[in-house]
Amino acid sequence: MIKLLSNIKSKLFSELLCKHFEQFDDVSIIKNETPQEQPDIIVTDLNLLTEDLVTKYSKSKILLIDTGNKNEDILFSLINYKLKGVFSYDSDISQFIKAIRVINQGQIWLSNNLIQSLINKEFIDEHNIGEIKLTEKEREIIQLVSEGLSNKEISNKMFISEQTVKAHLHKVFQKLHVKNRSQLIKLYIYNSH
Repeated sequence: MIKLLSNIKSKLFSELLCKHFEQFDDVSIIKNETPQEQPDIIVTDLNLLTEDLVTKYSKSKILLIDTGNKNEDILFSLINYKLKGVFSYDSDISQFIKAIRVINQGQIWLSNNLIQSLINKEFIDEHNIGEIKLTEKEREIIQLVSEGLSNKEISNKMFISEQTVKAHLHKVFQKLHVKNRSQLIKLYIYNSH
């Protein structure tokens, strides 16, 4: 059973969301007034995403609803609050339900729009890294890494060996002067605005 807390500024949207999830046997809605019960997932927007919320529910996974905010604000929140997902408000409800289940399983959910905005931007670092050229395969691997896929999952998805994935990642790490996946994603997000 997935325990879900809706923490969205729009009362109408929040109530409709809760009402919709009543029909699913694997999701239960938690009221914000019950602090002793830790939700598995908190659905929130940038208006109500605060350090207090993250601290209060430190064991909960947070899914941010992108209500048309600037990518820079979303990316900052993604890193700063260690969000487990960003969901675009213009996606349909079946995708939202899938996002909830994916996040509950420990994976990351990022909307395609957000990923595309990351992938399509040039890497220009304000700290003299300069413009870095990436191959199409390297960009695709970065996208899959940002979705939380392992090397094995990436190799299966791209129909290449796991060693080839590691080789591409090694080249990307060298080009961007990073040591691990976390640094790769942070640098990529930082330089994508």
